Amino acid sequence: MTIGKRSKLTLTSPLEGKLTIVQMYARNIHTKYAMIDILELEKSQFTFESSLILPTDNEIIYGFEFIVANRTFHCEGCIDLVSKNKDIYLYKAAIQPNNYVEFELLYEINQLATLHNKEFARLTKSYDTDRYYDDVIVNYMC
Repeated sequence: MTIGKRSKLTLTSPLEGKLTIVQMYARNIHTKYAMIDILELEKSQFTFESSLILPTDNEIIYGFEFIVANRTFHCEGCIDLVSKNKDIYLYKAAIQPNNYVEFELLYEINQLATLHNKEFARLTKSYDTDRYYDDVIVNYMC
C-alpha cells in the first residue's frame, strides 16, 4: 500500500466492491451487481479491475459500493477503460461530486496510509541491526 502526492492510495491487496448500472441515457434503471476489485483509491476517483467488458459512455451512470475500514461507501459515477490484459479490464471510475463522500473517503485514505506507514516503520525497525546491541551493557571494570 503506497500513497501518492494527490492522496492516491495504491492497495497491496484489492478491496472488493459492487458495481451496478443506475442510469442509462437519462433513464433510471437498476441492475444486479457485479463484483469488482478496487486497486487504487482517491477522493474523487478510483481504479478497479473486472472481467466484464463494460460500456464507457458518459451517458451511463454506475453505482458503486465498497467498504474501507469497516465503513460502507455508496457513490455514483462514470467509468473509462484504462487498459486490457487478457481477460481482465482495468477501469478508472470518476465519482460524481459529493463533498460528504469525498471528505469521508479522503479521511479513510489518510487513516489507512498512516496505519500502513506505522506498520512499515515497525517492520523495518525489526530488521535494524543496531537494535540488537541497544540492550547490551558491557562493564569494563577490572
